[in-house]
Amino acid sequence: MLYLAIEATMSDNIKQIYPEDTEQDAAQYTFDLVCTHCREQHSSSVGMNRFEKTEMPGSRGEASFVMRCKFCGSDCSINISSFEQYLYNPAEADPGQIQKMKDIRKKNGIKNVPSESCVLLSLDCRGCEVTQFHPENLNFNAELTSGKQMTFELEDGREWYDYDDDSNEEVTVTDFRGTIIKGK
Repeated sequence: MLYLAIEATMSDNIKQIYPEDTEQDAAQYTFDLVCTHCREQHSSSVGMNRFEKTEMPGSRGEASFVMRCKFCGSDCSINISSFEQYLYNPAEADPGQIQKMKDIRKKNGIKNVPSESCVLLSLDCRGCEVTQFHPENLNFNAELTSGKQMTFELEDGREWYDYDDDSNEEVTVTDFRGTIIKGK
């Protein structure tokens, strides 16, 4: 099982951020893939969401993403599901939530992921491996300490700058990173 862990540096007035990902407005997650049979990288990034499922050829199952490697002809599939919902600002995180998160991570073999990160997705990959995450197309919500919500898209896939007129403060997310990690 692979997992997508995200982390970022947030201004102190942000409580948490999370992708806008509902059944009515599904987030399109974009990744680079490598075939595990021939080790060839797929020629372009691929997008998938948690809600749309595709029939797998020669099987009764469904997956979030299905393809056939154009180099060796092997079938590849990925099932993605939500793992953790929020990337918390460490200064605003509830210690009880952090401990619960650590316990769940330990059960899934990813206890070494820092608590400042959010393990956003689990990726059950068959015949392929996810090598890189591209956050450019995702819309995120930022919940501020004042209770206000702001929606944003990362600029250059790494940062966002805005201004909260209600509290007269700058709101920033910088150094956004997505890392693919292996677990149980």
